[in-house]
Amino acid sequence: MQSPLKKLKKQSVPPSHKFTSDFDSVIFIVIWNSLGFFFVDFIMIYMISQVWEGPGLAIGLFPAFLTFGGLISSLFIGYLTDHVSKQKLVMIGSFGRGLSYFGLYSSIILQSLPGIYISSFLLGLGAMLFWVPLDTLISEKSSKHHRSSAFGRRRFALGIGQVIGTIVGFSIFGLASYFTPDNVFLIFSGIPIFGIANFYAGIRFFLSVDEDKKFQYPSESIDEIDDLSELKINDTTSTERSVHLYILGIILLFFALILGAINAGIYRPFILPIIFENMKEPPALISWFYLPAMIVGTLVAPKLGVIADKINPYLVISIASIVGGILTWVIVFLTKNLWIFSLLLVIDNTIMLTVGFVFINFLSRISVKHRGKIFGLITSFDSMGFIIGPILGGLVYEISHTTPFIISILVEWALIPFFVFGIWILNPRVVESLEDKKSQ
Repeated sequence: MQSPLKKLKKQSVPPSHKFTSDFDSVIFIVIWNSLGFFFVDFIMIYMISQVWEGPGLAIGLFPAFLTFGGLISSLFIGYLTDHVSKQKLVMIGSFGRGLSYFGLYSSIILQSLPGIYISSFLLGLGAMLFWVPLDTLISEKSSKHHRSSAFGRRRFALGIGQVIGTIVGFSIFGLASYFTPDNVFLIFSGIPIFGIANFYAGIRFFLSVDEDKKFQYPSESIDEIDDLSELKINDTTSTERSVHLYILGIILLFFALILGAINAGIYRPFILPIIFENMKEPPALISWFYLPAMIVGTLVAPKLGVIADKINPYLVISIASIVGGILTWVIVFLTKNLWIFSLLLVIDNTIMLTVGFVFINFLSRISVKHRGKIFGLITSFDSMGFIIGPILGGLVYEISHTTPFIISILVEWALIPFFVFGIWILNPRVVESLEDKKSQ
């Protein structure tokens, strides 16, 4: 009988059987593009809630405008991704994000809340122009059996970028605040630096990635996969019952998707304000304890992706939703220690990432020819949820600071059947089936 270690070594797959040769170049842009993610979000929420003492609605409007920009671009980016150069779209998206950072920087200097909202909207607009074609390329340049791992590597690169950006941003912020506390130009100068990094990332991506190079399976070509896809779709829609089941599965999944996004939007913008309130610690100190939750999960994302390629999606979504709700309750109502708060957030975020990899793996296999449209549709539903959620969260936050979290926990548990039954119905009808995995 083979030991688990020998069995694992025997089943290891060479990189060439997982990804294309230029896959690393596709992933590399994420590091440069994500430098400002944590620092900018933290600074914006901090400025609105603590410095300018804005109400809950003012806090919620920042992510709402950000997502509204993403929603607008998601209405057409799916079509463009399937018909226009993905390299150009990624470069345009990077440039748009870079310009938005300069807008946010100017708005802080001028103390303009409307300026922050406008820049946030433009940031979201550029973000979807970037992520949808990039995610489509990642799908095209990875094996269907290792796609969760591929998106795990993307998340890992995002984590690396966040770590570097956070160190740079908060170092500049802290040192400048100490030595030149009145020099706002220098205190927030990390933000335009991140904007410049986005310009560089877009140019580098355009010059180093070949979008025509797609992953080739050992025994089949891309054309054969597409022909097989069309045949499979025709077969599943040959009877009225199959059509109704397929539509029902799509409705269940996307209904759960938009409600899940609304639910996340209800509580996420208010984690930092309630932690500021509960901990009574300096914001700069809280930021360093909050950072691991944003970073640790992304650093282990490649391993999470490998796990997600192998685990039962029904089981992981159900357990993760139940545990996630319990962790949220403990974090908000019981945690008064920064170390415990940081640890629980790390666990919660790691669980959430694993579920995300499982879900994106499944959705990426629904269609080959129309992947861009699928990702665009996913983004549209996500965006609508993250517009509605923060606004609703801001309104109920004024009733009680804990209300958004109570609502979130209850909705998270209620959505489990929709995800599980949606995947169960669609699983036999996906284009890229994993049934042949043993033969690969």
